[in-house]
Formats: sequence, structure tokens, C-alpha cells
Amino acid sequence: MPGENNSNIILGAGLAGLGAAYYSGFPVYEQGARAGGVADSVCKGGFVFDFGIHVLHSNDMRFHDLLKEVGLELVDHERRAYIYSYGSYTCYPFQVNSSHLPLMLRIRCVFDFLTRRANSLPADYEQWMIHNFGEGFARTFLIPYAEKFWRVLPKNMTYDWTNARVPQPSTVEVIKGAFLDTPSELGPNARFRYPSKDGAGFAGLAQALASRIDNIRCGMKATAVDIQNKKVIFNGDGEVVSYDNLITTIPLPELIGLIPDVPSEIRQTATRLKCNSIAIINFGVDSPDITDKHWIHFPEKDISFFRISFPDNFCPGLRPDGTSSIQAEVSYDKDSPPDTDELLTNVHNDLLKVGVLNARHRVGFQDVIYLKYAYVVYDHDRKDNVAQIHEYLNKHNVYPCGRYGAWEYQWSDEAILSGMETAKKLLRP
Repeated sequence: MPGENNSNIILGAGLAGLGAAYYSGFPVYEQGARAGGVADSVCKGGFVFDFGIHVLHSNDMRFHDLLKEVGLELVDHERRAYIYSYGSYTCYPFQVNSSHLPLMLRIRCVFDFLTRRANSLPADYEQWMIHNFGEGFARTFLIPYAEKFWRVLPKNMTYDWTNARVPQPSTVEVIKGAFLDTPSELGPNARFRYPSKDGAGFAGLAQALASRIDNIRCGMKATAVDIQNKKVIFNGDGEVVSYDNLITTIPLPELIGLIPDVPSEIRQTATRLKCNSIAIINFGVDSPDITDKHWIHFPEKDISFFRISFPDNFCPGLRPDGTSSIQAEVSYDKDSPPDTDELLTNVHNDLLKVGVLNARHRVGFQDVIYLKYAYVVYDHDRKDNVAQIHEYLNKHNVYPCGRYGAWEYQWSDEAILSGMETAKKLLRP
């Protein structure tokens, strides 16, 4: 790896910041108590919970080489994912497992798939779903789930983020799935990997990277960025650090808010960037082996969460012996987070409603984590808005990367590689 260069610094020790620091040796400043960002994990009540589902399924050899270099031990899984709809559970993905649907709806879904206009050019994400999967599948599952997850109408989104993220079935798979409910290898995460170290959670990835980086300073919250004089002010007026080039993984709206003399048009553009926020509800249950599933999707509006997962099925060392763990995810608008007590009550009642919990189960631990910045929304203006902000920042030697700096839907491996590639450009002669 290239040697350390103190004329360049990194803000944020999430996966992108760690990737940049690992490749370059640049010092990295993190506001939290340790590295990880949204890829961190928390340990409370003897249970370990990630900040939502995080798994590894990259085919990028650069990432595989990196995992070997940092010595991260992983456990391999074959995906056990399900969907709950019409009062029953069916294997994921929905479009190849429709046998649970009422007969006439099932016929409509398959017919619409077979007669879809797959060769036409859709104008938005809603049309993209209809063109690729047919009106039946789109209206029955894909569109309702998208509205529940993204918190915006799919017609107000583009589809340039979908690539491998939305599984594309064959005709044979769709017809077969109308009669048989079977696990499918369709989709990028049909086989995935997860850190195997007991008590680590997905944070094991960030901590493995951080252990190979010499210059991480935690507890350093950037409170102002003076891009004219190339200085970052931390913790109020606690410390000032000068730089020649600044790599930042801070969410773009937050970063623009730290720059005191930013032009008004850039400030306005930053306010137009959209994302969803997610409340993560964690339950520790005083019963073992409540399910063997990894996660379940819930498209229906009368269920509060869009997804639940079972962390102890990713790694058994994430909960005390004789217990189980459940994590529910509820999407909300970032400016109006839900009431915590009401949220816990609603989630618990809905877990009973869908049969994940029953009257014999006792929840011995419960906790809520709020992620203000969760998934970037690809609205129709995102690309131009991000380009305008990046152009302004780059002119002042500020280089955003990672999910929230690039303002992209990035998986964990993509975030790390985003940081590495950004650092690589600064080191290039």
C-alpha cells in the first residue's frame, strides 16, 4: 500500500472511508466511538444487532482479495428468504413463487408476464416493473413493496439503480412457480457470506479493515468545513485540521450544511436530495430456534414493517444461549420519525399477527435504532443534482465517495471500492 500522506484527509470511517484509508494511508476522522458507520453493529442485553440486513455476495475479485488480506473469516449461507402475502409465506422472489395466490390472481399474474411489453422503453421505475414482470406481479407485490420501502411513488423514480438488484426470471421459472413453491437461486444474494466471529456481527468487516489502519481518530465530529482555506473544524472549535485534498463520506446534505459560504443554488440543490429513513426494531426472545429463515418481506400496508430478519440465523454467536433474535425494519420520512413506544407496540402486535411470535414467546429485550440516512432515492432529478454538487466540491479539492457521498445505492463491497478508487485518483501522478 502507498504510504501515509498527511496533506490528504478522510472524513468518516464507514466502509468507504475505511476503504480509502486502507488503500492510501491517509488519516481518517470519525465522529463515532469506533469505525463502521451504518455497517457497524451494537451489542445490548447480550444480543448483537446490525443496522439492518448486511450480507456479502460480491463477485468482484478486488473485494475477495481484500477480504483475504485483512483475514476476515466468513460463513457461507444459502439464502432462506420469504415473502408474506395473502396470509401465507412463500419463497422469495415473488415472481417465481406465486402458487399461494388466489387462482384468478395467479392466472392474471402469469398471463400478464407472458404478454408484457418487455422490449419497450419505460419512463420510470413503475413502468419498468410492469414492462419486466407484467401488470399482475407489479400491482400485486412489486409496486406496493416499493411504495412501502422507498416512501415515494415508483413513478417518481428512475430505474438505473436496478441492474442485478431486482431478480429477472425466465418464462419457465414463472410458470413453474405458479404451481410449486420452492427456494430459488434467482438474484445476486442466493448465496451470501457473513462474518463468523462470535459477538462481532457485520461490524466484523469494518473492524477487520480498521485493525489494518494506523491513523483512525474517533470522537472527531466535523462541525465546519472551510473549503476556501482548506480546513476542517472538529467538535466546535476543538481542533482545526488543514488539508490539500479532502475525501468525504458524509451525507451530501450534511456536508453542504457544514460549509458556511456555499452558494445558495448549491445549498438549495442539496435540500432536493431524497432518501428514506429506517427505524430498526430489535427484539430478544426468550425462546430458542423460533425459525430457520434469514429474512421475510412484507408488501401489505396493514403490516408496519417492510422486512424482518433473524440475526441468530446469520451467526449463532449473536445472542445468548436459549434465545432468538428478531429485527424489524420500518421505513419513515426522515423529518418525522415515529414515536418509539407506539412503534414497539405496533411491531410486536404485527409479529403476532403474522405468526412469527405467539403467546408463549416472551420478549426479554427490545430496542430501537433510527437511521436518518438509509437508502438513496433515485428520483428523476437525482443525477443532475448530484452532478452539480460534486462539480462544486471537486473544484475545491473535496471528493465525496461511498453510499452517501456519491449519493448512490451501494452495497458494502461497492462502498469500500468507492473509497479505494477515490483515494487512488488522488495518488495518481
